[in-house]
Amino acid sequence: MQLTSLLALLPLAAAAPSEPISARGLTVPTDAVPSEVRVLGISLLGSGCPANTADVQIDATKTLLEVTFSEYIIQTGPDTKAADWRKNCKLTLNLEFDEGFSFSTLATDMSGFAQIPAGSKGLCTNTFDFTGIQGQSYYSIALPGEREGPFTLSADPDVVSWSPCGGTSAIMNMNTQCNISPTKEAALIAVDRISGKITVNVALAWRQC
Repeated sequence: MQLTSLLALLPLAAAAPSEPISARGLTVPTDAVPSEVRVLGISLLGSGCPANTADVQIDATKTLLEVTFSEYIIQTGPDTKAADWRKNCKLTLNLEFDEGFSFSTLATDMSGFAQIPAGSKGLCTNTFDFTGIQGQSYYSIALPGEREGPFTLSADPDVVSWSPCGGTSAIMNMNTQCNISPTKEAALIAVDRISGKITVNVALAWRQC
């Protein structure tokens, strides 16, 4: 199938009302969480997130973070180039919360649309780390062919990294990368046709310092 046919499958409808983050399959303990969590600032860098194409929300329980990308599209096949085969977005998030807490990422799920033929494979990774702290949490999501349609896939980390104690804010760096191989076959990982977004839901775990 030609690339133009793949893209024709993606009429970007107006975003439908989204269900609460807490209803999307990620659950975390809520017995010790700060009373307030606030996003102080967001910065974006990467081929998958031009300015003003990503959004961050925290649900009412303060344990689920939703990051959405509206122009994150990976394409392979005829008439594509190297810049199309792999996309990434580094999102730096400054969170403010009650003193005496630290948090970590516990699990992620990723939702979007994919059309990948047999013999091809998509791969998306999400890594998280905290400014001033060594180590990172790493999540890997595979999209082997043959598949066509929306997907939601979950991943757990091999290593968990916690934000530093002793303050009321922390800077979390999230790096999302997706690619498809081999690159000669027409394939696509892109925003979902209904929501017009690729979504990464992140379960947050809190502990008292």
